[in-house]
Amino acid sequence: MGGAVKPAKEDTFDLLRAEVDLLGRLLGEAIRAVSGERFFALVEEVRLLSKARRQGDEGARATLLKRVEGLSLEEAEALVRAFTHYFHLVNLAEERHRVRVNRLRAQAETPESPRPEGFLALARALKERGLSLEEVEAHLNRLELWLTFTAHPTETRRRTLRHHLEKLQEELEAQDRSRLAARVALLYATEEVRKARPTVEDEIKGGLYYLPTTLWQAVPRVVEGLEAALEKVYGRRPRLKSPVRFRSWIGGDRDGNPFVTPEVTAFAARYARQVARERFLLELENLVRDLSLSETKVPVPRGVREGGEGTERFPGEPYRRFFARLYTRLEKGEASTEELLRALRVAEEGLASVGLEQVAASFLRPLEARLFAFGLELAPLDLREESGKLLEAAAELLRVGGGHPDFLSLPPEAQEALLTEELRSARPLLPVGHEPQGEALRVALGAFRAWRDKGAHVVSMTHHPGDLLAVFLLAREVGLYRPGAPLPLDVVPLFETLEDLHRAPEVLTRLLQNPVFLAHARGRGGVEIMIGYSDSNKDAGFLAANLALYEAQEALAKVGQSFGLPVFFFHGRGTSTARGGGPAGRAIASLPPRSVGHRIRLTEQGEALADRYSHPELAVRHLEQLLFHFAQAALGEGVEPRPEWREALWQAGEESMRRYRALLAQEGFFPFFEAFTPIREIGELPIASRPVYRHGRVREIRDLRAIPWVMAWTQVRLLLPGWYGLTALEALPLDLLRRMYREWPFFATTLENAAMALAKADLGVAELYLRLVPEKLHSLFHGLAQEYQKTVTLLESIFQAPLLHNQRTLERQIALRNPYVDPINFVQVELLRRYRAPGGREDEALKKALLLSILGVAAGLRNAG
Repeated sequence: MGGAVKPAKEDTFDLLRAEVDLLGRLLGEAIRAVSGERFFALVEEVRLLSKARRQGDEGARATLLKRVEGLSLEEAEALVRAFTHYFHLVNLAEERHRVRVNRLRAQAETPESPRPEGFLALARALKERGLSLEEVEAHLNRLELWLTFTAHPTETRRRTLRHHLEKLQEELEAQDRSRLAARVALLYATEEVRKARPTVEDEIKGGLYYLPTTLWQAVPRVVEGLEAALEKVYGRRPRLKSPVRFRSWIGGDRDGNPFVTPEVTAFAARYARQVARERFLLELENLVRDLSLSETKVPVPRGVREGGEGTERFPGEPYRRFFARLYTRLEKGEASTEELLRALRVAEEGLASVGLEQVAASFLRPLEARLFAFGLELAPLDLREESGKLLEAAAELLRVGGGHPDFLSLPPEAQEALLTEELRSARPLLPVGHEPQGEALRVALGAFRAWRDKGAHVVSMTHHPGDLLAVFLLAREVGLYRPGAPLPLDVVPLFETLEDLHRAPEVLTRLLQNPVFLAHARGRGGVEIMIGYSDSNKDAGFLAANLALYEAQEALAKVGQSFGLPVFFFHGRGTSTARGGGPAGRAIASLPPRSVGHRIRLTEQGEALADRYSHPELAVRHLEQLLFHFAQAALGEGVEPRPEWREALWQAGEESMRRYRALLAQEGFFPFFEAFTPIREIGELPIASRPVYRHGRVREIRDLRAIPWVMAWTQVRLLLPGWYGLTALEALPLDLLRRMYREWPFFATTLENAAMALAKADLGVAELYLRLVPEKLHSLFHGLAQEYQKTVTLLESIFQAPLLHNQRTLERQIALRNPYVDPINFVQVELLRRYRAPGGREDEALKKALLLSILGVAAGLRNAG
């Protein structure tokens, strides 16, 4: 970035250290004030012992273990809370540090020397590709980056806690030590989690938290940043709309969650609309206050004058009258997003016609960007349901309506044929007044009727075309489907398991050969397909799943091209690298060439929300990095893997999957897993509304949901789903692996994501959990430990550098956090031992302490599931 930035960067790191030190001392004062000197001394003792253990003092490890075993339950809970609060404060200081560094880098960049992954770098790259400004403007205005917010069990911080952290940001800015100390004390004395399991309504409110706050501020700055960068590079400023849009799953995702009822779906839409309405009313109120232009000084266009008719207030001030009229219409629920956008354009043109373009740019364009990004829906809701439930609902409809007495007994091809024939008619099947008898049909039709702001209908566990046609049948029942016409929503197959990913191109081919779906896809302008990172990883292991996802996307895009239809991908990424986590921009850059169209969707969940969106400037930077990669990938260019690379990696992936599945098939593996990790406790404690288990116990991997599977391994600091099986690469020549790493972005991203998981793992801490495992199963852990060491050695050999050689910031964060995560793990092992003892599960205080330890580890590691 040039020498000018480096000294400033060092200064900001000194500021970071100083702020962490200050916040740590203020937390110590709060602990003294609230919990007393004796407890403060205990915290310091544990902290110093943990630090000494990290520095190789084995005596410190034994002393710490003994000290933790002797803790009262009250002391154990308080220790977990103290160290968790430390993470909240460190995260806060690190966010401020990232903001400072971003500001300095932005100030130092020039069109000749732009910072990496920034708007200037994007503008320069597009110009170097030979695109004119008009071509760039058209390209960027076609882009749609949909971020889809979903619920996540480790992001259960109360909104009260977020409020205190936001206020702490403000006090740090103001440098008011006394108010800072007071706010830290309030934070420490506040309950971190709700006393009861969160409801879906709680998750809706929490999950959408950043949309009307930091993202509301960030979106106009993204548009402004793109336009300004293009002006610097091309010499003229284009007019862009927001490429960023939002969706939500929270309140619509029924797959495996019995608490997502039609009533909850209705609440989700109502709540999101209410939040959006309040924000847009405030925006219009501000315009009424600010645009006090007098008609005696400024000519008034006809459209503005007529738009304010019927408003008695503000005589002689036409723009105030214009926006007051809009305010009234929105308040009464009469205005639409499109009407508001048209009105803004009228007002902008009026201001521009009298030379006040800057007034329009400063006061109207931010609102226009927000209307494009959020609309009056804030985040349209997706529905998701498992294919089996949809077929069950369709079967009852067909039985009652005389379509077929036993639809579920038919083979998939016959089901597809029957549904296709049935959908040639517009007639509903339920007799007037007939109430559904089965739960599947009752919920499916109820959800359709309650679903107001429609996103997409996602069909999880899609196996056959009939799975999607069942959605059309249900939609027809509520008046949404007409033969030969598209539905007013996307029907999205979700391919999740390894087998389904392999079969996905065949399923899509059959769907596009089906007259009902083909007419729908053409009417919608393409097909949206969701690919799931979680179940494929759980099913096949890290390397095989990543390769299957890559090849499925490549093949699906080609199927779409053969029918003349674009395929838009929806990536179901989690926060952990095992579930597609890691830097999202790099992930987009590593997708198969010519598979990224002008629309892409990504899920956002868990700790990633706070990490990316807790501050408007962090949100802008994250969106900037996403758009840098997306805008270039959408042009269709990328690195095509050599045939020998593909063949080599395919063979390694097969061997990797064999090793992973052999591990799961080992005698005693699942009893070991349930004893070694807190998986059962994650299911029993009030962490999320969705159940952890698909069935009662873990006898095989399909009994578990993917998020808790990953979360359980993260809690014990082994992060196994993010790296296990990679040693299969040892069979390939090292020179070949190094070349693939240098030249193939997909392979590089895959290995670097695994490196993140390996770097966050800690065998010394993981070994503590062996105290919970019968001795006859200990050999399983020792095998995992050997595999871990071999994987680290292999990756460092391929990189020819340490694991985090190009992620120094993460390396520093891990080093900073480890001494403070470790004590929570020590306490968690002891709490698990007590919880699993007779009577432990009935002890409410013990449950609460254990829950806090699970959330504390998640807060410390930041991408837990």
